[in-house]
Amino acid sequence: MERTVRNVLVHLSLGPKPMLRRIVFLSIAAPAGFLLWFAVVANGAWFQRHVVLPAYRLPPPAWALPALRIGALALGFGLMACALAASRRATAGGVARVAGALLLSVCASELVLRHFQRPEPERPDPRLEWILGVEDPRTGWAFIPNRTMVLPPHGHQRRALYAIDAHGDRAPSQDWVEDPQAPTIIITGESTAVGHGLEWHETFAAQLSEKLSMQVVNVAEGGYGSDQAHLRAVDALPRFAHPVAVVSLVLPVQLHRNIQDDRPRLVVRDGALVTEPACRSPFRLRQVFVDEIPYLSEGQLQRSLKLTRTILHATADAARARGALPLFVVPSIGPPRPREKHPEAFIVNALLDDLPHVVVDIDPAHLIPRDGHPDRAGAGRIADAIATALASRLRVSWEPRDTPGPGSVSSVPEPVEVEPLGRMLSDDRLQVRRDAGHDPLSIFVGRERRVG
Repeated sequence: MERTVRNVLVHLSLGPKPMLRRIVFLSIAAPAGFLLWFAVVANGAWFQRHVVLPAYRLPPPAWALPALRIGALALGFGLMACALAASRRATAGGVARVAGALLLSVCASELVLRHFQRPEPERPDPRLEWILGVEDPRTGWAFIPNRTMVLPPHGHQRRALYAIDAHGDRAPSQDWVEDPQAPTIIITGESTAVGHGLEWHETFAAQLSEKLSMQVVNVAEGGYGSDQAHLRAVDALPRFAHPVAVVSLVLPVQLHRNIQDDRPRLVVRDGALVTEPACRSPFRLRQVFVDEIPYLSEGQLQRSLKLTRTILHATADAARARGALPLFVVPSIGPPRPREKHPEAFIVNALLDDLPHVVVDIDPAHLIPRDGHPDRAGAGRIADAIATALASRLRVSWEPRDTPGPGSVSSVPEPVEVEPLGRMLSDDRLQVRRDAGHDPLSIFVGRERRVG
């Protein structure tokens, strides 16, 4: 190996076209070396941190990482062989021909991607939010109000009836009318919060409403990032005279969504959240590489964590400004286990260390098959966790009931971290609400006395 490298270096320095061949060799050897280095360092911990958690709802197949490493090795050695060959025989004409071929391949890839691009409803497993919704200038997309559909029309996803009310929220029926004067829990988030694949009565929003005997309004939408969920909650809060809590679902997969630029989004500029319009690049290849590859580099991951933390704090501030309790819920697939045993523990710590939150462990048996969203039992576990967390903060006497199956719903697993009531609703904010004729705590204290 040493002799080969020495011979190449001698050839580069003494050949008839040393500068050209040296440049070509380094241009090919550099990406080859990177691929070989990547194949060595891309272990399970790296894959979990940069691919699985921030970009996948369900983990990819077990063979995905070995295949990725083997592919990187094969491509790296292949490029290195090309680099050695080019160091001996590269000519200006040959370089021009290769550059032209690469340019043509990029153009051909763009044309192929555009040719096979299909409208969402025509895809094998269409995203429900684009069948139920339309483009929205504020959040990217939103449900069409006053609509009822059984979805999906085809594909492997579980079919369910989705009713959208006059406000564009999923509801018991499209004719359902919310009571703006009733104490209300607002649910925001993405498809898990919507109740993907579930009938309305099976969703955790409906189960939570039954458990606490309280109006629950679900403003979540499928595919949302944290910023879109924040905007939906902020828009909904003024509709209610007595918002009691804003419950936001937080999933690691939103880290990837939060920095995608193919939709309007929130960004941090000069320390404040501002709206950034969607990128309107006409190139499909750019969209694939920037927005669709399921991977975040360390720099992208840290940027997304910082942005997401700012958004979640803004959601909590908006809730508190209306006298409502903020609660962030992190569903985690797996058995009940301590915080440090969760693979997403570093994400929860980075985003929610000073916000009221609960991590809900959901057994894989309680996911919709081939889907990754909680089934009725999994949704019931989320509802129990929220009810327990809110009841403990609001002094409600409540016990889990109507358990869908053995071991599927239980009390909130440790560690349960919720902010002290004094921080969630300060005495000053409570007094403002009392002066306005509404005491959030009196609702629950009175209910507790009736139950007791």
